[in-house]
This record gives sequence, structure tokens and C-alpha cells, in this order.
Amino acid sequence: MHRSFRICGMICLAIVPALMGTGCPGLPDPGGFPRTAAWQRRTINSGAAQRPAVVAVADLDGDGKLDVVAGYTGEAAAGAAVVIFFQESPESFTAVTISSGAELAGIAALAIGDLDADTHSDIIAACNGRLIYLHSPANPRTAGGWTRSTIDQSSGDGFAQWNDVAIGDIDQTNGPDIVACNAGPPGRASWYRSPAANIANGTGWTRIDIDATTRTNAASVALADFSLDGRLDVVSTAPGEALNPVSWYRNPANPQADAWTKFSIGNLAAASRMVIADLNVDGRTDVIALNAPGRQIGWYVRPASATNAWTSAGFLLTQYTSATPVDVRAIDLTGDSQPNVVVATNTGGTLRWFMPTPGQTQTAQWMENNIADVSETIGRIALGDINGNGRPDVIVPLRAANAANDSIVWFENPEP
Repeated sequence: MHRSFRICGMICLAIVPALMGTGCPGLPDPGGFPRTAAWQRRTINSGAAQRPAVVAVADLDGDGKLDVVAGYTGEAAAGAAVVIFFQESPESFTAVTISSGAELAGIAALAIGDLDADTHSDIIAACNGRLIYLHSPANPRTAGGWTRSTIDQSSGDGFAQWNDVAIGDIDQTNGPDIVACNAGPPGRASWYRSPAANIANGTGWTRIDIDATTRTNAASVALADFSLDGRLDVVSTAPGEALNPVSWYRNPANPQADAWTKFSIGNLAAASRMVIADLNVDGRTDVIALNAPGRQIGWYVRPASATNAWTSAGFLLTQYTSATPVDVRAIDLTGDSQPNVVVATNTGGTLRWFMPTPGQTQTAQWMENNIADVSETIGRIALGDINGNGRPDVIVPLRAANAANDSIVWFENPEP
């Protein structure tokens, strides 16, 4: 069993070594996980032998059941691919490979949305050196109907790994746009303006760099209206940045031509994977991020005006002593309107969820609860109600020691 020590209060998240292996003086050891109901592991797909890296969930065929999209990096003769597992029942999924080949190499993130207003959800894949647009046919279960194209201006010289991608209407023109981050060099956060025509074949998309100078190894993006002006702003992490690795950018009046103003959120060292959620339930979206080298999950409380100074030191949600966090998500798992935080780690492989002690405050102690310990390597996870019982479940890509034993699984939420 891999446990994390929980550290209370406000700390400087950038100062890692002094914190590792410490606890909260004066607080009793909880002596085990507070929640004891077991999360049952259920299989979506096994033996894929293609190295699953990332999953996302959506009802892609409109039957009222969540389907699972998986991105595979490939290995040896088995190439990179995107596969949709259409749900027949929580115990049965039909696999449809909608795209495969070298263009999908290094697939690291997925975003799902109806980009061309045809009522069918499309998929954007963040890959090594390109963003791939997978356009859905009228019947998404027909593999041959899906088309693949590279988003204009996302490939070529200067583009390394695209690490994350999101879909949202940035300029309120022509429909949803694409926001993505590239490791570089130079690292960058960019948005791709949706064209008025030829969306499906990938042409006509125009890249506008939000920041191409201070996003070294840009790792994660999220969209939210932080400035409360009705326009989506962009939240970004860049683990290679010594200053302001966690920042947000205000969407200007003319996002295509005007500069995006950068505002610092916090100084979490090596901040990479990130998610936004209202952790302290004050009506404002906060930012949660992980520091893999420091084995930390930190979070930042959004002030009444996001343009004001955030508490740059932030708050430490948890400090691991051996396991390395690789992904973080947030959702209400227990139905009490309080978001919980789900963390995946490797070395060893664990899935944990965290809840605050009663009487949530910024300095609340976050209590660790078990989902599972696994022997496989965990990729980027997703949250969604697979069995339709009103409780979000956890969907996980697992890479085994032997690729023939790779799998996509889901863990059933047992909470009341």
C-alpha cells in the first residue's frame, strides 16, 4: 500500500526538499483510509498490445451511455491509434479503431467536441509534432466514415510534442476553437481559430500564439472565464519555467490581434498536469496542479478578482513520499457538492481520491482514500459515470510489463 503524508496549511510549494517526508504536527494519524468501501475494477478492453496512454469519455453515438476514447502510442509492429470503445453495457464495449498510423505518434491528450456543428462529436488528438483532427461521420460506429487531417500550422519546424489540448469558443466566431500547448522549444500556448469553411479537412485553421516566449515545456491547458467578461480565458502550466509556471491569460477584446495579458497564479515547481475546480466551494474556479519531481499536489485559491495577486505559495493538498503523481482530476465523487481530487501515481501505481475534513477552509486537511493499487503503469485518466447510477467512476489506461497485457479499465464508484 502506498500512502501519502498530508501537510496542512499554506506553504511555499516551490520549496520541495524541506517538505518531503514531513507531516502535520499536532494532528493525529488517521490510521487508515477514512472511506473503506471498495472500488471494483472492471475491464473495458484487455490485451490491446498497443500501449494505452490517455483516455477520454463522451456519449459519441447518442445512445445515452458514456463511451471511452483511448489513445495508444503503439509499440513495435503495433502502431499508434485512436480507438473508441462504444458502451453496450457497463460490462460490454465494442472496439472501433477510428484512426491509426505514424501521424498519431506520441499521442498525449484528447479533446472531444462538435467542431463543425453537425451534431456529431469530433476528436482532437495532441501528438508529437502535430494536432490531429478526427472528424465524425453520421454513424460514429462506422470506422471507415471517420476522416483524419492535420490541423494547419500545428506541424513543421519548431513543433515538438503537443502535450495538451482543449476545445472552446475563444472568439465567438465560426464555432468552437482549439487551444493547445507545445513543449517546444520554444514552448508555447496557442489557439487555433476555427475557419468558416473546410473545417473537416483541417485546412484554414489559423494559429495565434498566446505565449511563445515563457512557456518552456508547456504541459497543460484549461479554459475558463476568469475575468468574468463572457470570454474564455486560458490557464497554462509550464514546468520548465522558473517563474510563474502556473499562469492564466486574459482573452482580449480582439484575441486574434491583441496581446493576451499574462497573470501569475502560483510558483509550484515543475507544475505539469493541471485541472480547474471550485475546491473551496466559494463560487470561483480554483487551480490544482501536480509537481511530479517533488511528488506534490498543490492548489491555488482564486481571488475575488482573478487579475489580483493569487496566494502564490498556494496550499499543499498532498505530499507523496515515494509514488510519483502523473495525473490529477477533480469531481464530486460523493454527491455532497464538494469537489474531490483524484490522483494517479506511478512507482508505485496508485489511484487515490482526496476529500477535505469537515468545515472546508483553505487550510483544511485533505484526507486520502483508496481506489486501487495496480501493478501496471498508469496513463492519463478520465472521470465519468459509466454505469449511469449518478456517481462518477474512474477510467484508467494501464500499460503492463508485457504489452500483451495492456488494458483499459474502469473503477466503479461505491460512494453513496
